[in-house]
Amino acid sequence: MQMNQNSRLGLAAAIVAVMVLLVAVLGYRERPGTVAGAESPWLPQLKQQLGELRRLRLQSSAETVTLARGDAGWVVEERAAYPADFRQLETLLEALASARLVEQKTARPEYFDRLGLVDIEQPASEAVQLEIWNAGEQPFVRVLLGKAAEGRNGRYVRAVSEQQTWLIDTSPEPMTNPADWLERKLFDVDFSRVASVSRALGGTPEFRAARAVAGDVPLAIDALPAGKAPRYQGVFDAAARAILTAEPEDVRKAAELDFTGAAETVIGSFDGLNLTVRAIKAKDGNWVALGAAAGAPVPRADAPASELASDEELTPLADGADTQAADAAAHAERLNRRFEGWAFKVSDYVYGELVKGLADYLQDEQPAAMAAGTPAQPAAAGQTGESRDE
Repeated sequence: MQMNQNSRLGLAAAIVAVMVLLVAVLGYRERPGTVAGAESPWLPQLKQQLGELRRLRLQSSAETVTLARGDAGWVVEERAAYPADFRQLETLLEALASARLVEQKTARPEYFDRLGLVDIEQPASEAVQLEIWNAGEQPFVRVLLGKAAEGRNGRYVRAVSEQQTWLIDTSPEPMTNPADWLERKLFDVDFSRVASVSRALGGTPEFRAARAVAGDVPLAIDALPAGKAPRYQGVFDAAARAILTAEPEDVRKAAELDFTGAAETVIGSFDGLNLTVRAIKAKDGNWVALGAAAGAPVPRADAPASELASDEELTPLADGADTQAADAAAHAERLNRRFEGWAFKVSDYVYGELVKGLADYLQDEQPAAMAAGTPAQPAAAGQTGESRDE
């Protein structure tokens, strides 16, 4: 039986009515948007001006970080112009500049919270407002970054001055904590270069551990206290490794802290580079002040032995030592430019390794039988004490 035109219209009207009712009851649900503008670049003006950027600000309802471009590179303004992690900035800009519009989403403000795109002036906002400047006084990019899409790639976005929201095909990470943008590298010194490490607590020397061979040979002290042994092989290595591999959690001006009586660690390298670390605990965490200096290269037992006899033939060795010393001096100068005037916040683990005294690295020496893994045998009955006459 065929439906007449009026019946079909009536059925269509009923379907529409049901759909309207479902929307009213269930509220807004994410759905494919119109294709107007889809697949086009999101911020074409940014890609054209990447080389001209001067400032970038990320702001949430609670935090703000401003990255500025100076003569020496990008810095974090909220951390007194400490160097910013350029690789991290580069990753963010690439994600922004390459982003394309995937789907048009809602333009109704009552649904913005579901996409994380409520204006940051609202206390409950989850959005991050991004502003980017070139040479002009006003930002030429001013947008909101919302939630990452669930079950698919991309992030929800909208221009601050517009109501229309979009899904883009990249997911730039909008971090707003200034500490997250700091250059993380402290020392570019590998442990294989370390010749010695010494520690002083409250101005009193605690120990000096050293080695004559570079590489993975463990550091050791020359003379152990009577009845004591290292807790394990290579236990003193951590006194140097902990800070060489550390990444700062935050930075501040060193003048704001009192390093009087700080625990001091000095790390000496085979090539003559010497690193000094002073560690203190403050109310807001663990802080270190760093310094570098150049001294004479340390002779290595694994260096090729020279069988040359004449002074003329020994000249190339002297030249090599001079070159090594010059490289160490240049390295120390680079490090001091980075460290001067700054204090660095470190983890509890790093701080704990920097304040250990000699006793913390030692344990009671085991008897020879125990060390060999053979339990000591009790004396047989009748064999204790002195022998008796029958």
